[in-house]
Amino acid sequence: MSKVKVLVVDDTPIECLAMYKELDEEGYEVDTAINGQDALNKAKAKKYDLIFVDLVMPEMDGIQTCQAIKKEFPEPVVILMTGHVYRGLREKEVEFVKAGGEYYCLYKPFMPGELVKVAKKALTKGKGK
Repeated sequence: MSKVKVLVVDDTPIECLAMYKELDEEGYEVDTAINGQDALNKAKAKKYDLIFVDLVMPEMDGIQTCQAIKKEFPEPVVILMTGHVYRGLREKEVEFVKAGGEYYCLYKPFMPGELVKVAKKALTKGKGK
């Protein structure tokens, strides 16, 4: 059985590294991208099962990144994450779901094990579609 392929998209390198380590330790095949365009390029080169996308990034935000990926590659489960909690966030979450993302919003910093728990839950749901 092949490993589950995961892409982590976050403009903060330390966040990418922390997520990479946690997912890698659980046996996932993990790649990282530092922005939306980088993520789209990586999605063109490799088929991902699961993509974590940060909401707030320069140039392409998480919603635009989700839309671009889902337009070309409808298969991966795309999950929103953010460290910015603010008035209007709920509307952004709704936009993300309308763009094709899943409603498993992760709020940084994550609790230990939360990332893997959400990954497993999303992948289980994704297979049932």
